[in-house]
Amino acid sequence: MMKFRLLTPFSSPDRISALVRFLLKNSRRAFFLLFVVPALGFARGEGPVDLVVETEAQSGSESSTTTETTTTQTTTTQTTPTTAAVTATGFGVAVLDTGVEMVSPITPAVMLPGSASFVGGNPLVDYAEQGTHGTAVAQIIRTLSPGSRILSLQTSTGSRSISAGAAAQALRTAAANPAIRVINHSNAALAVVPGDAILAAALADQVIVMGSGNDRLPNPNGDARHAPGLGGKAIIVGGLGPDGEMLGFSNRAGGYAQHYVVAPGASAFADYWGTSFATPRVSALAAQLRQRWPELRAEEVTDIIKRSATDMGAPGVDAKYGWGRINTARAFLPLGALTTPTETSTTASEDEEAQSEESTADEGLMLLRLRVGTPLYDAIVSQPALRRVLALDSYGRDFSLDLSKMASAADLKGRARSIVQSWAVDADPTLLADGKGYRVSSFAGADSTGAPKLHIDFSPDEIFRYQVGYSVRPETGHGVLDWIPHLDDGVGSAGAWRRSLAGNNNHEGFHSLSSYQFGQAALLDVAVANTHDSGGLEQTNQLWSSALHLQNDTFGASLEGGLLEEDGSLYGSAPGGALSVDSAQTRFVRVSGYGRINAHLAVIGAYTGALTEVTEAAGKLLDDFSDLSAQSWLVGFGAKGIFAKRDGASLTVSQPLRVTEGSADLDVPYALGSDGRVLRHQQRVGLAPLGAETSLELTYRLKWSRSLEFGAYGAMRYQAGHNAQLGIRPELAAVVRGTF
Repeated sequence: MMKFRLLTPFSSPDRISALVRFLLKNSRRAFFLLFVVPALGFARGEGPVDLVVETEAQSGSESSTTTETTTTQTTTTQTTPTTAAVTATGFGVAVLDTGVEMVSPITPAVMLPGSASFVGGNPLVDYAEQGTHGTAVAQIIRTLSPGSRILSLQTSTGSRSISAGAAAQALRTAAANPAIRVINHSNAALAVVPGDAILAAALADQVIVMGSGNDRLPNPNGDARHAPGLGGKAIIVGGLGPDGEMLGFSNRAGGYAQHYVVAPGASAFADYWGTSFATPRVSALAAQLRQRWPELRAEEVTDIIKRSATDMGAPGVDAKYGWGRINTARAFLPLGALTTPTETSTTASEDEEAQSEESTADEGLMLLRLRVGTPLYDAIVSQPALRRVLALDSYGRDFSLDLSKMASAADLKGRARSIVQSWAVDADPTLLADGKGYRVSSFAGADSTGAPKLHIDFSPDEIFRYQVGYSVRPETGHGVLDWIPHLDDGVGSAGAWRRSLAGNNNHEGFHSLSSYQFGQAALLDVAVANTHDSGGLEQTNQLWSSALHLQNDTFGASLEGGLLEEDGSLYGSAPGGALSVDSAQTRFVRVSGYGRINAHLAVIGAYTGALTEVTEAAGKLLDDFSDLSAQSWLVGFGAKGIFAKRDGASLTVSQPLRVTEGSADLDVPYALGSDGRVLRHQQRVGLAPLGAETSLELTYRLKWSRSLEFGAYGAMRYQAGHNAQLGIRPELAAVVRGTF
């Protein structure tokens, strides 16, 4: 059997290649033709951007206040600003080395009082045989961390051995100095101090950074081997060469991989390489983190450095590179689930927290959790207060985020992409069982949980019909839908139709439809559905509805009503995010109909009205919702048998579901004030978008034969997502599918 499909659109050659590779991999004999027509996406932004704005109420808001409140969450007691690293005039880094000389950028003002020599020398003289060692180490730290001051604790006169007693005295001296927050022990591999000396530094909550050594060993050497017993406060550093790979002589991570990272083993202040110059790069990063967030504990600093590192070598923590190469930029991005000071997660549910702890803010989980229902999306993200939102990561670090750019809408990207994805799989059902009055079928693939897609059709007589579908919507006798071609296989209703409904954002899960035929003119449908999303967001819907359809040879009308319950969601928004709710209950009524113009053409129309009651989730940014009113409409033409006996087309103009009335309280923490106070912006905001999307959609489908089918879709969306700032956005998809 040979299958082929013509698919469009995909917006980049990479995506085309990925699709081809996927299809070729999953079809043993396949031929695919792809024709690309650019499709426009409507996402507002790709990541966090700090933007400070005036906290004035948006036009149309009912009230606006800015308050300063206290919080009982201990991680919000920081008083540092949310911008770049601060200068801490008393912040000290102890350099255990050959001495530190006054060579730029090291000046007397840079040095902390109390430098000492434990080898009978002068701590402000560098005794390195290479000409510079301790000085170059201090220069790296000061250059990369300008807010740090240096304490020179001389433990070596430059030879290849270090007195354990001298190193132990230096560690105890550093531990006793409250100004020291980081200890740089570049020559750790050359000393083996008593455990109590290095433990004293750990007990003083100092970050201990130790070089792994330059002995070509599979494990670190010397004092670095104390790291596992220091409560996570120590970190071992290996050296990278000029090619970005491990220096040939650097000791590897070995059995100490959980405490090991790598950094370039070079210095602009010396003409040789080694792990001694990789170590101060990590010390400087630790110092920057502790200056920016003084409340971080030493073990949190080392954990951030490790978890933000760029993986090298074998995937994950490995015996050569450990956690990988330090990544300063990523270390200053949020790690783990973001929370507001109200203890509410903005990124991940508890089940996903373990995974998200290893993710950074620029990855997709955050954006998914900030997905907002399209009927009110633009009204929310247009609020100026969301451009500066205080958030805390899993380490309690504060960040200023622009949620207006990070949030996305549930339905902004249009239908072309989903059509392509739908037609990329075999849509023909496989008959599993067939008997008198019943039929059981399955469809290719499975839902996101791995469960098979099934459809059971039970029709004992001409009056009653009962259908059950799992991730397949049952066939409905709705008259208007007979005049709109379906291009999303397995979904069971046209896209223009679905976007104007209340709900229907979830497809996977259980569907039930009971139909009762009353003569030739009337049909009663009763539907029950319990569905979930396919993106792992734990979004679930329950739908109960009934519809009465009346039709004759020239006219058809339907009256529908129902109740939609969304758990953790509002109009398809993502549960668990900062803008989410606890639940929403929507009652809706829909009137629709068609009138035949002739045997091949009909005029169609529909109107939906909905009233939603929202139950707020504790601690979210939106609270105290009023009841929300929403509406949608659709008008157009449907046609059958235009160019061939088995084709169909539709031309519709529609407004997707849009909130027309409703409001909520917006309560946004935007900064930390003095004494750990949280500054908040509070106002009452309207939830009706300023814009109103109008979509012109053209659909055509032709089944040439049992083995060959063609579909085409085009749309012109004006003010997509009800965003008044957007003009016309076009999209186009064409698909050919065949089996031989």
